[in-house]
Amino acid sequence: MGVIAGVFYMSSFGISGETLASELEGARRVIESHFLSAGESLTQSMNGIDTLIASLENLVKALDDKAVAASTADMRVAADTLLGLADNHRVRKDAMARLGRHRDDLAKHVGDMHASLAYMRAFTVNIKIVSAGIAQAGSTFESFAQEISDCIESGRIQLQDVEGEIVGLNGGLAAASAESARLGSQLSTLLPALPNQLSDSAGLMAQHYGQVHEIAGEVATIARNIHKRVVRVLQALQIGDMTRQRVEHVQSGLKKIAARGDRRLTALGHALLERQLQATKEEFDREVGEIEKAMADMAAHSRELLKLRDMAYGCCSQKGAGFLDELLKRIEDASVLVGEIEGADSSALKTGRETAAAAEQLCTRISAIQSLKNDVQYMALNTTIKCAQIGEAARPLSVIAIELRDHGRHLEEAAAAGLAELDELTSAAGALTTVRDRASGLGATEALGIASRLLQEGRQRAANEIDVLVSKGEEVLSILDQSVERLAFKAEIGGTLSEVADELSSLAASSPDDARELRVQLTEILSSIHALYTMKQERAVHQDFVAWLGLDLSTPEVHAPAAAVA
Repeated sequence: MGVIAGVFYMSSFGISGETLASELEGARRVIESHFLSAGESLTQSMNGIDTLIASLENLVKALDDKAVAASTADMRVAADTLLGLADNHRVRKDAMARLGRHRDDLAKHVGDMHASLAYMRAFTVNIKIVSAGIAQAGSTFESFAQEISDCIESGRIQLQDVEGEIVGLNGGLAAASAESARLGSQLSTLLPALPNQLSDSAGLMAQHYGQVHEIAGEVATIARNIHKRVVRVLQALQIGDMTRQRVEHVQSGLKKIAARGDRRLTALGHALLERQLQATKEEFDREVGEIEKAMADMAAHSRELLKLRDMAYGCCSQKGAGFLDELLKRIEDASVLVGEIEGADSSALKTGRETAAAAEQLCTRISAIQSLKNDVQYMALNTTIKCAQIGEAARPLSVIAIELRDHGRHLEEAAAAGLAELDELTSAAGALTTVRDRASGLGATEALGIASRLLQEGRQRAANEIDVLVSKGEEVLSILDQSVERLAFKAEIGGTLSEVADELSSLAASSPDDARELRVQLTEILSSIHALYTMKQERAVHQDFVAWLGLDLSTPEVHAPAAAVA
């Protein structure tokens, strides 16, 4: 049955070329939109994968053997420094106790000097009293007694200053000793638990970071493989554009055929388009099947991207490196006590310096007191000589002078003992300074600060990178899952293509057995359709169809080169 120009041919079953073209249009739009959307998603996933790879490489670099070894070494240095606190505290405590003992001994010697001066002052009074009853003495003895009294008073004032300085020294030593005792009791709560924990944590940290480093390397390899697969899938997605173009060519062919009024010629054209559509469907099904398989395989591998997250946070959402948080809290608490201990060191250093300075001043004062002995003994000797000249009447004065001279000797002995004690006091003060000098390298507070910083930096560095991995990893997984869903339309499109191909096969059923008498018309219509092709596969199907017709249609028009190549 003939057709009017511009109206599609109607088969005996009531299916028109227009209806088939409409069905193909729906499939074409699905292909265009879904493949474009899937391509955009996969391209977006590549950006996420690139971020993942960069983050993993940063983590691998940050946690390499050299970096971890340096961190753990610093941790162990901090532990050793903390262990040294106990020795320093013990030496400081002993030095403080020694300082206190020498201060007490010095006070005893000062007490002896004080007693000697008191006796000597009493004897000068006695000289004045006794000499007043001796007519021959005149004012000589009274003058001697006054000179001795003035000398003793000068010594008494010096000694009073010494006693004041000793009292002040005692106050500082008592406060320092009390603080040392308090810190000693608290130090037992810190040592050796924290240094041991630091040393143990250094090993645990190295082990933990080693695991993170290893898994990060594995995940980076997985990410790179996924990246390569995404690239291959993106390349394979060209089947969507190829299928869309081939469907459009079939649609255009339907229009060209509809414009022909010859039923036999139209049937033969439908036979060609049926072959084109079947070939398109077969290639589409094959390529999309490979894409779906690749996407499913890639999605399965993508789950491995979260291995590092699972290792870091564990199945119960507890951080695998939780021991680092506990240790940081312990270090923060310990830093307060360590600060007090180092403050005590500074206080001890100050006490030692003040004691050494006081000892120097005391030495000057006691030396001045010691020099009184010579003046007193000289005056006592003159008194004895004068008494001998006077005779028996001055004998009591001679006895007093001898006693005065003996107490002057006692004063000298007490002063000498005091000076010797001052030497010991100065030595003990120097021991306090030595305690401080022994710890003058890396301080415990500084060591704890370094350990805390290392822990915080290591934890934060790993946490930051793992956060990126978690967020980007889940984002990539979501995108890949969406891409799989968007490409899961093989049956839908393939079914449409099959249905239209079957309808075309029905329309082609009225093809003539012998098409030789249609040679001229076939040459024209086939050449027109051939000009639509842009792919090698289409031209191959066309050539096979011409061969199937059994006609020699090898004209320039039929086999003219296509505008594009496959």
